[in-house]
Amino acid sequence: MFFENSVSDNQTLLRLVTYFAPHKAMLCVAIVGLICFSVVDAGMIYFIQPLIDDGLAKSDGKVLKIGALLVIVIFILRGVASFLSNYCMAYIGSKITFTIRRQVFSHLQYLPLDFFQKHNTGKLISKITYDAEQISKATSEVFTVCIRETLIVLVLLGIMLHSSWQLSLIFLIVGPVIGLVINFVSKRFKHISLNMQNAMGEVTRHTERAISSHREVLAFATQSLESSRFSHANNINRRQYMKLATTSAISNPAIQLIASVAIAGVLWLASLDGVIGQISAGEFTTTLVAMGSLLRPLKQLTNINQSLQRGLVAASSLFGVLDEPVEIDSANQEITSFSKHIKVRNLNFSYQSDSQLVLKNVNFTLIKGQTIALVGESGSGKSSIANLLMRFYIAQEPQISIDDIPLNQLSLNNLRQQFSLVSQQVVLFNDTIASNIAYGCNRPVTAGEIEEAARVSDVWGFAEKLPEGLNSYIGENGGQLSGGQRQRIAIARAILRDAPILILDEATSALDTKSEHMIQQTLSKLQQHKTTIVIAHRLSTIQNADQILVMENGCVCERGTHRELLLMKGAYYYLYQRQFHDQAN
Repeated sequence: MFFENSVSDNQTLLRLVTYFAPHKAMLCVAIVGLICFSVVDAGMIYFIQPLIDDGLAKSDGKVLKIGALLVIVIFILRGVASFLSNYCMAYIGSKITFTIRRQVFSHLQYLPLDFFQKHNTGKLISKITYDAEQISKATSEVFTVCIRETLIVLVLLGIMLHSSWQLSLIFLIVGPVIGLVINFVSKRFKHISLNMQNAMGEVTRHTERAISSHREVLAFATQSLESSRFSHANNINRRQYMKLATTSAISNPAIQLIASVAIAGVLWLASLDGVIGQISAGEFTTTLVAMGSLLRPLKQLTNINQSLQRGLVAASSLFGVLDEPVEIDSANQEITSFSKHIKVRNLNFSYQSDSQLVLKNVNFTLIKGQTIALVGESGSGKSSIANLLMRFYIAQEPQISIDDIPLNQLSLNNLRQQFSLVSQQVVLFNDTIASNIAYGCNRPVTAGEIEEAARVSDVWGFAEKLPEGLNSYIGENGGQLSGGQRQRIAIARAILRDAPILILDEATSALDTKSEHMIQQTLSKLQQHKTTIVIAHRLSTIQNADQILVMENGCVCERGTHRELLLMKGAYYYLYQRQFHDQAN
């Protein structure tokens, strides 16, 4: 179950109610409006008795004239009260939705990396879009209907008891039966709403996957497969909606049938000789009309139950996201200027506390201004070291330090300001080239600085040929650019960020030989005066490194310079020979 919260509905509702606190004034106006509307709307029936018994039966024209004026006054009051209550509740609902949506989005920004590796992107998007809308209904529409219709029911019951308590008793007897039906329907609505929430998450997931992977869909000609998968998820969502509609369609007539039995009982009771002579025509008509008028608020209260249950399920899910623990950032030490070295001592690490170690007793020192390269087969632990350096994951013990300060004693923001990351999977935004270059620079930048970074990284070479130059839009994730062009923008971003430590994580592995050579020249410019950590499969890119660590099954099996490692004729030598033999072939 996706973010199913173990708390009860009452706890979820109480937590949701706290979001009303900043809007007390608007809430008070809305409640006053709802009370006025309910009293006026239901109170009209009270005047039926004097109109019939005094106005018509006694032919008193004065009573009828007063009644005519009252009708106009009542509908004016009713309209004003309706506007105030509806507007205020719509405002409160939109503000609460805005607040929760903002909180969830902001909270997601501070969650650890492994959270996003465990949860589907499409479903997370569905939380912020679909679930937030359900909360809007639960806060505005449900609140409005519950207060208004409940007050109308109470006023109508008061009118019935005042007109004829004997006839009203029959209707009160069936009240518990109606309550049992509503309770059953509530549980049914909650179960279906939870299924609908998951079904909508699947629809969003399939949509997001097909759109973001459209190039692969075209390349493998899997349009029919993706359409079939989407149709399946969409059909599950449709079936859940029909279950919801069926429950609603059955519950409404059932409640109205029970209420109609009560009305029929009133008519039968009124026909008895001992009763018919004790009530006037006006009292009988008022009681009967009040009973008939009860059907509408009862129907509204039943219908709104599905919105309430869907809102509670959505709120529980969103609160589950908000309760996810953020990255640990309790340290307050900062590095003002990286000046010495990075030390890794006896580093052991596993992604799960009970799983196999992916790093075992790793040791190295990287002196400022030097370059260290991590090489090895896939899964040997190279990228795990980079993840630990930037504290995307946390080692069990403080085994990594920068300038002799353990990583866990540095504030996250300050720590990550020391790094620039250029990886194989370049992430660009559907924005201009200039905006993508400036992204992540923690200071105001000028157009001149952006242009300078573009020139150094050779972005300028292709950007100046575009109609808008650096202000040209590049499409979703830079879809309008080649792989080499996208990589150059990532390098320009790192140049402008100007962090003292540079991490190159397979930065050229996805490029062809020609593009790799050109990018490698650009990277050489970037590495000047930087402390660099290079993670590479292709050994041709790291031959000038000051130190090379050969990783194997999470361990450092060899270390040294390129020449020293070749002379050892060990793992690095055979890896080197294999790569260059493959290239020669």
